[in-house]
Amino acid sequence: MSTRAEEGMRAGFSLKLTMFEDMVVPCGIIPILSSFRTREVRDDDIFLCTYPKSGTHWTWEILNMIVKGEAKYTEHWLGSSYIDQRNEDVIDAIASPRILTTHMIPRILPRAIWERKCRIINVQRNPKDVAVSYFFQSTNQNWMNESAGPSFTGSWDNFLDAFIKGNIPNDSAFDHTLSWNKVPGDYPDVPFLQLHYEDLKKNAVKVVKQLAEFILHPLPDKVYEEIAEACGFTKLKHAHTCLKKPMFSTPWKEGSPGHFRKGETGDWKHWFTVAQSERFDRIYQQKFHRTFPY
Repeated sequence: MSTRAEEGMRAGFSLKLTMFEDMVVPCGIIPILSSFRTREVRDDDIFLCTYPKSGTHWTWEILNMIVKGEAKYTEHWLGSSYIDQRNEDVIDAIASPRILTTHMIPRILPRAIWERKCRIINVQRNPKDVAVSYFFQSTNQNWMNESAGPSFTGSWDNFLDAFIKGNIPNDSAFDHTLSWNKVPGDYPDVPFLQLHYEDLKKNAVKVVKQLAEFILHPLPDKVYEEIAEACGFTKLKHAHTCLKKPMFSTPWKEGSPGHFRKGETGDWKHWFTVAQSERFDRIYQQKFHRTFPY
């Protein structure tokens, strides 16, 4: 009987996938995940926990600006801070307070996070928009090396089917959301903030202030406005393309838009057929016991 990782590769993933416990993950991160739970953390670490394509770059840049106290871009790409993708020596070299990112679910994370009661931020996004954005990243980004070609070579139909089943890197978006929704009940003493991508789009200044207060770095209102402006889609895309050092970035297919494609809400309506949307809604209702909210 095939594993879900094998089914994902048959759907069109050229990136080698495997099972870690009961999750579909890229083979390349297994050496890190194998000792993940015992990794050390610092008391002032801030963890940004997201499913891919849910505003990770955006929120990470905002948090780093808040810690700096000014609208100044980080020197490196977000990839420098992924605890599930970088060796400990790379993560250890980051100055405190560290803004660390992960796509893992709570039970996979280092146990010390919960013991030390580190601050945790979870950002969620409309999963239909996530599916479309993840498809474009997978068909345009070379996750293995520059000559390997895109990570996914199948069709949109094949990708969406794998997405709904959770047969993709980082597993099910539905289960990821459900896991993080349980954190306040499972760890009531751990500082936890849950945000939505759509709220950042509606009122970025308000969310920047909310983040600053949560990580105990309050700033003047003028700085919140400057950070929100600097992290607007066009300016942040320019910063990532033209200002940052290329270390920790992953190669993209020539001519592709890179990490910053559109940054819109509701783009899924241009890609989902009626039948696909109805199927998605049914699965969502089965998982969450409520109708699809978007």
